[in-house]
Amino acid sequence: MNKYEEENRALVAQLTHCLPLIETERGAYIKAEHGRLAAIIGTGYWNNEIEDYEIFHGRKGDELALIDDRPHDPYEITIEEMYWITRQYKKIERCGTETYTAFFNMMPEEKERFELLSGMWRKLMHGQLCSEEEIRLLDEGHDAFIDHKLTDPVEVKGNIQFDQAPDGGLNGGFNFNNRF
Repeated sequence: MNKYEEENRALVAQLTHCLPLIETERGAYIKAEHGRLAAIIGTGYWNNEIEDYEIFHGRKGDELALIDDRPHDPYEITIEEMYWITRQYKKIERCGTETYTAFFNMMPEEKERFELLSGMWRKLMHGQLCSEEEIRLLDEGHDAFIDHKLTDPVEVKGNIQFDQAPDGGLNGGFNFNNRF
């Protein structure tokens, strides 16, 4: 067997092993964060390269104020975009000042995970082999990532709830002791 055939077999083996794991993690993240991801589709972010706003998953010529009539399906977001959106910003102009905030926030360990997944996906799609270390990290962290996104309970603390008046209106009381 020549060197090309050996590399091709190794690439096919990595594609067969890694891509289903990467896609499973992408799907689990989207399922867990569906609403947050759907909310950014069709919204503007600041593109530093061209120093102008662009629409995430929008059409060329879309205006920021227009409501897109297409459904916002987070499952259309690619694995590379999952990492990329954490590196984009919103530009807020107020009172003659500019403020930049994150376009999409992700927990640091999740962002690190998507950096790994995105890099591996890019390599494999361009016919390059992933390192043994990358595959080890993918394998060792896979089950924990899925469990974290789909089975770990979320505890909301300090949720504000209005007390309701007997006539059905709000009486302005707050309850900060809710736990879900």
